Amino acid sequence: MMKWEDSLEKIKGVGPKRREALEKAGIKSVGDLLSYYPRRYIDRNVFGSSAQVYEDQEISIKATVLDRGRLNRIRGNLSIFSVPLLWEEKKIAAVFFNQPYLKGSFQENQDYYFYGKVKKNHGDIKITNPQFVSANHPGNFFELTPVYRKIQGLPGSVIPKTLSQLFTAELEVPDAMPAEIRSSEKLLDMKSALKAIHFPKKPEDVVRGIDRLKFNEALKINMGIMAGAREKRYSDIDINLFAGLEPFIGSLPYDLTASQRSVIGDMIADLKSGQVMNRLVQGDVGSGKTVIAVIAACLMAQNGYQTAYMAPTEILAMQHGRNFADLLKNTGITVEVVTGSLKAKEKREILERVAKGAVSVIIGTHALIQQSVEYYNLGLVITDEQHRFGVKQRSQLALKGRKPHTMVMSATPIPRTLALILYGDLSVSYIDELPKGRKPIKTYCYNEASLYKILGFVEEQMSKGRQTFVICPFIEASDELLEVRDTESVYLELLQKIDPKYRMACLHGRLKSETKEAIIQAFNQGQIDCLVATSIIEVGIDVPNVSTMIILSAERFGLSQLHQLRGRVGRGNHQSFCFLVTNSKSEDTLARMKVIVNNRDGRKIADEDFKLRGPGDYFGFKQHGLPKLGLLDPTQELALIKRTKEIAEVIFESTSQEMMTFQHDVLKSFYIEIADISFN
Repeated sequence: MMKWEDSLEKIKGVGPKRREALEKAGIKSVGDLLSYYPRRYIDRNVFGSSAQVYEDQEISIKATVLDRGRLNRIRGNLSIFSVPLLWEEKKIAAVFFNQPYLKGSFQENQDYYFYGKVKKNHGDIKITNPQFVSANHPGNFFELTPVYRKIQGLPGSVIPKTLSQLFTAELEVPDAMPAEIRSSEKLLDMKSALKAIHFPKKPEDVVRGIDRLKFNEALKINMGIMAGAREKRYSDIDINLFAGLEPFIGSLPYDLTASQRSVIGDMIADLKSGQVMNRLVQGDVGSGKTVIAVIAACLMAQNGYQTAYMAPTEILAMQHGRNFADLLKNTGITVEVVTGSLKAKEKREILERVAKGAVSVIIGTHALIQQSVEYYNLGLVITDEQHRFGVKQRSQLALKGRKPHTMVMSATPIPRTLALILYGDLSVSYIDELPKGRKPIKTYCYNEASLYKILGFVEEQMSKGRQTFVICPFIEASDELLEVRDTESVYLELLQKIDPKYRMACLHGRLKSETKEAIIQAFNQGQIDCLVATSIIEVGIDVPNVSTMIILSAERFGLSQLHQLRGRVGRGNHQSFCFLVTNSKSEDTLARMKVIVNNRDGRKIADEDFKLRGPGDYFGFKQHGLPKLGLLDPTQELALIKRTKEIAEVIFESTSQEMMTFQHDVLKSFYIEIADISFN
């Protein structure tokens, strides 16, 4: 009997070398191997016609062998074996490279099935390196053939052979799914689903197998979300003074939008509910989320509580420190910034004041969750750009107080289905309008040949006292990617091309903290006209005077990142412009650029981006912060997510032993999977 949790050693034919190769690929048990799904299937049931040419598609043909073929040795070990065929009254050739052992494999005037790529070259038609079988004895030739990702150090045949061995032996696959759910949803049991995926007879088998696994994933995610949402967490933090809030809002240098007012209303309702607030505030770049955070911190301070604001970078922490101090300057509320680059003495003094309660707002990076940081009366934790932080980091900060309220600020437009998964335990508020007076940013896409013309336009803007960003994907030139622009060489190039009366600087992540801070300070104060930078400026630079942005090698950025970068301009009342520059001729790339040019709505762009890049890449490798999405694509599976949510509710309400055991097992698995996920 072979069990799911058994080690690979139990499988016949898996010796130390093969085990090592499998383990390097993350396959350490029988269950891991069964969960190593094919990346595609070869379907030899797709037949071609001689009237068409299929340059890039593998097809099946039925043809008659005209003679037994010729073997030509070119030099050394190189050989070409060619067999003349008659295919639908056309003479073609089956050509095999470096396969001399095939000589003698074909019978004259016999019909065979061939599968491969048919190519036309100078009037000759060839099928290259085809798979073949006698038409009289096709065997399993027309069954679907799974194709697995290659594993270094393993022949391609090892995975299917080993899986075949597992299914031939007595194999025990656990399936805790209650029978009544499996029956009502017409789902295969797990063993049958895995067999259908690895050894399908027809495409319908694969679909049924995948449907079962997708169902598992969607149900687990919904149950994990629901468990967090159902857990009533009463707050020890008593917020009952609201009278001072309106006078503070009235003292701000601008009027709040209806959207911002609505978010504040949501926050007040949360605080009055007596439960711990867990709220995600999502809004496009420049929509005014920072002021919401300032208002929340002010309310906390008026009620005698501290607020900790965790930013993803030192640049952003310093920026928020300035903004908070400026907006709270007449309130008597003290603000301090704690970062890793503070001098030891200065940091110690600030932390002593924090521990005594002499500081109401503490802003920083990961430094805020270090053991050395003690809070006097922490009432609210705000995390900025949440996807950059791990689940553990967020909870570590929350543990610093007595169940403090939580607010997550995100400018990254997240597709609604992914937001449900990522932030399922949070209530969501959207800021869906820009502050009054802001004009939509005009966006254009150009080839690099137009750079001279764009720079002329930028100089015209700078002559009016405006500032400019030039963004590159890389810090320095790369031998492998010569066509991709980098900050260092672009900076030197622009020094030659832009009138020397305009002041320029170069900003990237490898500079020392004090150098970065000095450049940002100078840019904020208008002492730099043109800043060449990497996406380091994606968050944390808020200069209303910037009117133009040029993004070079724009194809190297994701759509949501391009939208984020574009949001760094258009923060004043004047018209702003963004130029996407790419030499790519790929239809894919040009379609993506069109999405940015034609759309201003971050959520629409995020949905498009997610469809193009898929769940695994959305936040970069393994950064999406949820149990691994093996087969489920939330953008395509809205109906399944909705249905499994209904089933999750039934499971939570049920008192049957089978349902309760299933609930316990699923949640245990869910929490194990999210425990080590980091967004950083």
